[in-house]
Parts: sequence; structure tokens; C-alpha cells
Amino acid sequence: MLVQLCLVWLGAVMVAPRLAVGRRNALVARFAARTLAILGVSVRVLGARPLLDGPVLVVANHVSWLDVYLLNAVLGGTRHVAKSEVARWPVAGGIARGFGTFFHARGNVRDAARAKDAVAAALRAGERVVVFPEGTTSEGDEVGPFHAAFFQAAVDARVPVQAVAVRYPGPAGRPDPAAAFVGDMTFVASLARVLRRRQLEARLTFGPVVLPADLTRRELAAVSHAFVALALECTNWTPEPSAQTLPLARAA
Repeated sequence: MLVQLCLVWLGAVMVAPRLAVGRRNALVARFAARTLAILGVSVRVLGARPLLDGPVLVVANHVSWLDVYLLNAVLGGTRHVAKSEVARWPVAGGIARGFGTFFHARGNVRDAARAKDAVAAALRAGERVVVFPEGTTSEGDEVGPFHAAFFQAAVDARVPVQAVAVRYPGPAGRPDPAAAFVGDMTFVASLARVLRRRQLEARLTFGPVVLPADLTRRELAAVSHAFVALALECTNWTPEPSAQTLPLARAA
């Protein structure tokens, strides 16, 4: 895992900034799939078909730093929105910067507007962007309010929104505590918990694609939140035949 982190960091800092968007996304997806395979994390994709062609604003509940790797592996590489503190984190900050993460200072209205405009510009250019509109992580058994600010980027760029419910099922249908990255937990401590778990399952339940025409950012946030909240409650839902577990080890 240490070797993989070094490779990802080198790829993000030395290679990714020199690549066109398509090749950068392919590199991101390969790194994500390989990292998940090393960690023993499998992902089952449920619900609607992920929108892989053209620009889309993907919104999801947030449980762990693993969420980023899952969505990158499934969606073929994306750009993400993160709090400005992440840019200063050792190793992870360099990876995030190299792969084109949008940073914003929480609580700063002017900076949020700047970041929103940057996301809208990327969407207009045909990129896929992931936002965690809760603005924080949870244990995975509930979803907090969705802040509407970044939904405005989809309205401005006139691109679709697709919500995703992220869940790491554990014993008796409860969320697996090994995945949660919450409170004052450090990245190293969280990584150690995942490694000790040896095998971890993730489920991504995609909602229908929602077009922003005639909807406000608050309405888009409300619709997306309602889907994610419902999907997380359906812990006993039997997957449709089309549901699949991605062979991440082979994809790497």
C-alpha cells in the first residue's frame, strides 16, 4: 500500500498536470481501481446506470476518503470538490491538487462562489465533477442536509445531476465501522482500520439522471437528498439482475 501511495503521488504531481482531460481521467481510474484492489475493497453498483458520457454533476453522501476512489473507479475518473484544508495535507494534498480537485474555504461565501464558477466552467467543458454536499462525513447510517451552493454549477452549465448513495454494509445490515472516516480520526488511523478489515464491500446506488431545466439549486438539492436518504434506508433491498460487483483487481 505504501508503494501504491507513492506511485499515486508521483502520478498526480509529475504526470497528471501534463495530460489532456481524457488521459488524466483514465490515469485516475486506473490508480483508483488498483488502490481498492490492494485494500481488498469490492464495489457493487446498483440502481440506475451511471452517466458516463458527457458532463454531469455527481452528488453523494460522504463516509470516507474511500468514496473518492470508488467513484473514480466506477465513473472512469472525475474531478472532486474538497475543503481547502485538504490541499495542505501531506501526500493527500499533492494527490488532490495534481488530479484537479476544486478547493473552497468553508464558511467563506465569496470563495464558495469562486469555486462554484470553476466547477461550472469544468462542466461546460464536458468534465464530470463529484460533490459531497453534506460538507462532512458520517458513519454511513444517515445523511445530513445537502448544501445547495454547488448545485448552482449544474444550473449555470445546464448539465444533468445524478445522485449516488454510498454505503459500506457490515454485519446485520449495519454500516461497517471500518470504513467511516469521522471526527478527529487521522488518515493513517483510518487506513490502518481498513487494512485490518482485509475485506470490505462498498455499494454505490445510483439515482436517475435529473435535468436542471426549470429547477432551482435548492430543488435539485432536495431531490438528490431524498433519493440518497431513501436508498440508505433500503438496507434489505435485493439488487436487480443488472447489479454488478466490479472486478477491480482485474480492472487494475
